[in-house]
Amino acid sequence: MTSPLPSESASLVNPVVPFGRAMREAHFGFSPDYTPINHGSYGTYPIPVRDALTALRAEVEKAPDRFIVLEWPTRLQESRAAIAKMLNCETDSLVFVPNATTGSDTVFKNLTWEPGDVILVYEFVYDAMRAGLAWLEETWGVRVEVVPLKIPLTDAEIVYAIVGAAKRVNRNENLGSGKFRERVRLAIVDTVASLPGIRMPFEELVPALQAEGALVLVDGAHGIGHVDIDLASMNPDFLVTSLNKWLFVPRGVSALYVSKHNQALIRTSLPTSHRFRRHAGEPGEPINAFVDLFNFVEALSFRTQVCGGEAVIRQYCQSIVRKGAEAALSIFETEIMDSPDSRIRECYFANIRLPLEMAAEGEEVYKGNGKIPLSHGARVIQWFRETGVRESGCYTQLYVYYGAMWWRMSGMVYVDEEDFRKAAEMLKGLCERAARREYLEA
Repeated sequence: MTSPLPSESASLVNPVVPFGRAMREAHFGFSPDYTPINHGSYGTYPIPVRDALTALRAEVEKAPDRFIVLEWPTRLQESRAAIAKMLNCETDSLVFVPNATTGSDTVFKNLTWEPGDVILVYEFVYDAMRAGLAWLEETWGVRVEVVPLKIPLTDAEIVYAIVGAAKRVNRNENLGSGKFRERVRLAIVDTVASLPGIRMPFEELVPALQAEGALVLVDGAHGIGHVDIDLASMNPDFLVTSLNKWLFVPRGVSALYVSKHNQALIRTSLPTSHRFRRHAGEPGEPINAFVDLFNFVEALSFRTQVCGGEAVIRQYCQSIVRKGAEAALSIFETEIMDSPDSRIRECYFANIRLPLEMAAEGEEVYKGNGKIPLSHGARVIQWFRETGVRESGCYTQLYVYYGAMWWRMSGMVYVDEEDFRKAAEMLKGLCERAARREYLEA
């Protein structure tokens, strides 16, 4: 079953400039010889936002002391309020951080870890998050429980696997001297996972994992501007989300949400500076110490006034990436990653398998059979990227998943079906060349 697109209601407002190439040429600063079809990795922002950023930087330098000390707090509060409204949470539960990794690391390094604490994740947790967890394992002896998930799975199967793992961990008994009863102290779930690019059933996972006694950190790097997030309803313990991914905000701005009842746990920002709190509630502490820790939108106007609002953006981005995936499927004759009874495709990503055979582990590979050793996967992907950009002005996000190579496609208001078709034709040709071992000559 393919999940439905957002309603194409007659009440939707048309964008000022049609989405696709016309929008790209009118409002974005891409080079004319570059086809931007990988928005999900690094994002971008339109020319009006770029101009506003340039003007703001000039304004700061006209009177830095006045701006930073007297004007900046009010502007920052207004920006936080605008983002809090989008996420449906209180303004003082949300602060800005440089990136999502800083947000998650802030949570990791503020919690007090005890013997027997377990962090629950699944196998395609984001690599930066994985690195932070490795630090916790090495430094604090926290055990990380990784739940295997092999897509396609239904939403119910995903929830069952993850919550079932939490139940098993919490049932572990004291094993004797030096051993401690385990508990899931923290669970991490995505709004939209990165690789594969799929929507996770986070609305169901958060309360189910909290019912098992876990704090829940929602990795919403691919969240705001991409899927609906209602924090008042979902009520996670923590959430991080990247504003530069899908919201047309310049790079270097993400948001960290901490629920009111957990804010006392967050005693320092990263790096630790003036605002470190030695003890919660110490004399002289500001009224909202959590917000104060992190205090030392043109993008939203563009989305509303030029694009027509969030519903219009969402409808187009989901629609165009599905059309692009179908166009690629007709060229590749492979498969699109999908699952019945799931919402994994209710996002701006689509995943399609490349027409490139990967040899199974231990399978004999010889010149002429057209198969690529799994051990060559990273090398082939890098060759695809470099060759694609050099020859076609096209960068594609590729990855190996369970013995096959996949293309994660990104829908955005400035791409159209022909962009995806061009990239698919390019990739098909590169697959044929890779099968002839051309990548080994690079």
